[in-house]
Amino acid sequence: MPLNSQPITFEEIYEKALQLGWDDAGITQAVIPLEDAQAYSLWLDEGLHGDLEYMTNRIRTDPKQLLPNARFALIFISNYKQPHAPFKEDTGVVASYARGRDYHNVHFRRSKRMIRYLEERSGQKNIARSFSDSKPIMEKALAVQAGLGWFGKNSLLIHRRFGTFVLISGILTTLDITHTPLRIYRDARCGVCTRCLDACPTGALISPYKIDAAKCLSYHLIEKKGPVQKNIQEKNPGYAFGCDICQDVCPHNQRSPCATSSDFQPSSGVGAYLTLEEIDTIKLEGTPLKRRGIEGLRHNLDSSSPHRG
Repeated sequence: MPLNSQPITFEEIYEKALQLGWDDAGITQAVIPLEDAQAYSLWLDEGLHGDLEYMTNRIRTDPKQLLPNARFALIFISNYKQPHAPFKEDTGVVASYARGRDYHNVHFRRSKRMIRYLEERSGQKNIARSFSDSKPIMEKALAVQAGLGWFGKNSLLIHRRFGTFVLISGILTTLDITHTPLRIYRDARCGVCTRCLDACPTGALISPYKIDAAKCLSYHLIEKKGPVQKNIQEKNPGYAFGCDICQDVCPHNQRSPCATSSDFQPSSGVGAYLTLEEIDTIKLEGTPLKRRGIEGLRHNLDSSSPHRG
């Protein structure tokens, strides 16, 4: 039986989202804006996705292929910002998002509970499907449409309060949800600033809002298999996994608060630093670093060692 017979409102979903651990939430139609779909298609046609063949799944531009008859996309924001970790001699820095628990697992648990709530609230089953960048959907475009922020020149979502240090997850639903549309920030609020482009060590940000994945340091330290290419090694300032440089220099991150959720704290994962001496003893299960593996992390640390300090 439904919890009550009143229409479901976004306000109650928002409150539930905060209870489950998310830091913000928005709602939008389950449709990718045409301009975003076209920009994505052009990016693929230009071959800027590198070896990331999973990015070519065109379902990303059509949420209804994931959930037929989907009406709305509920978008949830997790702030993961951590204190800046300076480079150290003989030590590799772990990107902020990867220091605690794997956010996919965190979001899966939260989304499962939210879907259960929606089913109980509506008295209906099979009315929702969740995503958290492991499913082919343009979640940043939906987040912008939900009024949660805008695209930065580093291609990341800039949240109106938390800056770029945010993780996006969402739920597609066939339910009719009463809501008042939030203000949409289609126009970027970056002005003439190009700090992210100027600071990128590998030149991966080839122009505002456009990234060449094959040049990105995070791509090489997370996704790419085998040893790190020599030309990338020479430009790695000291990262063992991922990269935060284009975020660290962003003015929108200077006053944004650090994360309060225990899930993203270094004490819940591998922490902010790695060394070759400890690489064989760390526990990767349940952390983002599992994607690279022990051997891959060893390659990463080898690539970063000449440039620390």
